Amino acid sequence: MKPLHLKGAAALAVAALVGVGYQTAFAGEPSPGKSASAGPASSEAAAAMDVAYYSESLNAELTDVAAVSKNEGWAIGTSREDDGGGSQEILLHRAGGKWEQSELPEEAADASLSQIEGSGPDNVWLFGRKADQSGSLAFRWNGEKWQSMPAPAFEGSPADRGAAVLAADDAWVLGSGKSAHHWDGTRWTESQLPADAASLAGISSDDVWAVGFRETSGDGGGPMSQPAAMHWDGKEWKLEKTPEYHFPDPAPPEESASLDSVVAVSGDEVWAVGLHTFNHGEGGPEPEEEKILLRWDGGEWQEGPADAAGKASTELAPDGAGGLVLGRYWHMTADGDLREIPRHKPVPGRSGQVEEVDKKQRFWPGETVHVPGTKQVWSTGVIELGAYGDANFRRGAILSYDAE
Repeated sequence: MKPLHLKGAAALAVAALVGVGYQTAFAGEPSPGKSASAGPASSEAAAAMDVAYYSESLNAELTDVAAVSKNEGWAIGTSREDDGGGSQEILLHRAGGKWEQSELPEEAADASLSQIEGSGPDNVWLFGRKADQSGSLAFRWNGEKWQSMPAPAFEGSPADRGAAVLAADDAWVLGSGKSAHHWDGTRWTESQLPADAASLAGISSDDVWAVGFRETSGDGGGPMSQPAAMHWDGKEWKLEKTPEYHFPDPAPPEESASLDSVVAVSGDEVWAVGLHTFNHGEGGPEPEEEKILLRWDGGEWQEGPADAAGKASTELAPDGAGGLVLGRYWHMTADGDLREIPRHKPVPGRSGQVEEVDKKQRFWPGETVHVPGTKQVWSTGVIELGAYGDANFRRGAILSYDAE
């Protein structure tokens, strides 16, 4: 997830929340902290996540995943030498029941890959940055082979969740600051956003969302920023009203509020998550930071349930059964129950076996997506053992989770 840097403030770390079929569960629910929320955690534990893939390399990570059908997906990442040497890009493809390493497009072999997104098995886009950092790269999988494509021209490369692929002739990529780039099947065109954006998601050619922050530092010494949600209606970007956030007086230094992730489920079901924070350690009061969970219901942005926000992480996806996988440890069912997800079974460590020390390993997700037409999610990231000297390792991994 691309961090936001607000003039002198600490980088914001936030979570994305997606909802499917939550009209009933959340309808008429009061705002967080005012009365009802998502409900108490259930005593029934969820099933554990299964390890669907882990790298042979002991120093690797997977950073992004795209699920394009019930059985097909793509993932990207990097593998590094144990001695701290150079790294190489990884491209994985699942075309059935097994994840396998796939050949990279020729021009991508030495590039820095940032994101993979797709709208179906014959329309997958891979974005990255040239090895010499002289510009961006884009490739498209047409179901049979990778083709080099024109890339949007801007500094940097698309960040995690900074792209949305809706069709072969309809793709969006966030640029620097207040810019977005659109592919119409022939060329990229740039449009200006009414506020700074960190994430975007879309439903159709006339229903795309970008979220981030709008600067407010000149407003009488109040918060330096407030959440921003921008909508593309097919003709222009418009800033939609969102709730504002303020700490009680005396306010902490460099207070800020922002949205950093958005996922669009339908025209009347869009979720965005952010953080209300401040610059810690600068003197003055130190209130508790506040996670922001907002839901678009087709007419306005409202605050979502506090319990769900408290458990959610950036790696969150709908479960296909009306609920949400909130992160590596929590699943919210369609009826609002919060269920703790047990830890996955450990994978072999440096010895090639699961030694006692290897049981202390943890999974750190980088991206989680719902698998179309199923009640399953895939999550990419790292299975890591740290702080144990020569036993330490980092295997790139893909975990799967079934909602049922």
